[in-house]
Amino acid sequence: MRILFTNDDGYNSEGLHAVADLFKTKHDIAVVAPNVQKSGFSHSLTLRPSRLACREVLGYGYKVYAVDGTPVDCVKFARNCVFPAPDLVISGINYGQNLGSDIMYSGTVSAATDAVHSGIRAIALSLDTYNNNGSLLDFNGFALFFKNNFKKLIGIALPPKTLLNINYPAQKPIGVKFVRMNTQETFSDGYEQSPDGYYLPGGGRDYSSLDENTDEGYCRNGYITVTPLLIDRTDYGTLDKIRDTELIL
Repeated sequence: MRILFTNDDGYNSEGLHAVADLFKTKHDIAVVAPNVQKSGFSHSLTLRPSRLACREVLGYGYKVYAVDGTPVDCVKFARNCVFPAPDLVISGINYGQNLGSDIMYSGTVSAATDAVHSGIRAIALSLDTYNNNGSLLDFNGFALFFKNNFKKLIGIALPPKTLLNINYPAQKPIGVKFVRMNTQETFSDGYEQSPDGYYLPGGGRDYSSLDENTDEGYCRNGYITVTPLLIDRTDYGTLDKIRDTELIL
């Protein structure tokens, strides 16, 4: 199988290579990822007149390319220039959870989303670092879990334009849950002032009203969560209700 690995943390991130290293012997793999940290870039692209720069990085035992662009740039560039026709895109392992509202901002999830939009199966992998309470980050444990369950996960019959978003808890996992995405706002967006202007600190969470029966709830409580995500954001129920509304031209 031809597997493209990418992320939004950068081509040299620990989590990315923890999982890529486990697939290099039995699969045709390549890493194409940003040359620097690109978290929170969502589905952004580098458009003209800006241009992408790419360099090959040696020493990993497989092809690694550092791209001066966003995670979505990396997927598009890879399949058009340096790693055509991948069978699967694996985005991650991300440093930090991509649960609930994080999904809207995540470059990791967006890279996987762009892949499935192009007809390529994709999986996003993220490790919760917010709730770890000082414990060691277990990228290798997550990578091994993914490898051990790889055949089952890619054997899941997904509709077109659907990807899997998998999150690994900060502590030793107590189980696996296939669960829906949390739609409550838990991410803190309070801006703080500095001498140079305002900035978003990030990392703050408000779990006071968290629905525990969601990806964010279960992962926070020690479960690996698997959530299928659709590209199609159409609210079909509302569409049926409003489709006969007559508007004046």
